[in-house]
Amino acid sequence: MTRLLVTGVGLGVLYVLTLASRDPLDLVTGVLLGLVLAALLGRRMRPAADGPAGSPIGRMLWFPVFAAAVLADVARGTWDVALRVMHLRALERPGLVRIPIGHRSERAIAVSALATTLSPGSVLIEIDRQRGDLLLHVIDASDPDEVRDRHQRFYDRYQRRVFP
Repeated sequence: MTRLLVTGVGLGVLYVLTLASRDPLDLVTGVLLGLVLAALLGRRMRPAADGPAGSPIGRMLWFPVFAAAVLADVARGTWDVALRVMHLRALERPGLVRIPIGHRSERAIAVSALATTLSPGSVLIEIDRQRGDLLLHVIDASDPDEVRDRHQRFYDRYQRRVFP
């Protein structure tokens, strides 16, 4: 029951942050929606048993680091795309790159896909569970191995501690 309440409140806070609202009614609405979602999804919202989940406190402490890393990646992507749009950097070889999923949990796959798509210059095309990879379209696919390595480093350094 405590986990349900904590999840509901967490989702409620996320709701008001998404709305950029300070209205208490929005917080109450978000918490109620969060409780309903947490109750309906139940076990699907728990960390994967096979992943290195870490403590909830540790995960909460690492979340700001993860969020800052995502924001930094968005800023880099924005800068890169802006330079290409203004023809200050050549658009040489955009294309598709497959990123291995590895040992990510279902939640981690979704977070990886979202974080990748938030940054300009890359977009998720498909999650291929049979092949075990994410198919991305990136603005610079001239070195697919470097793109894969960059995504794996991001997961290992920042995301794994919060969303394993």
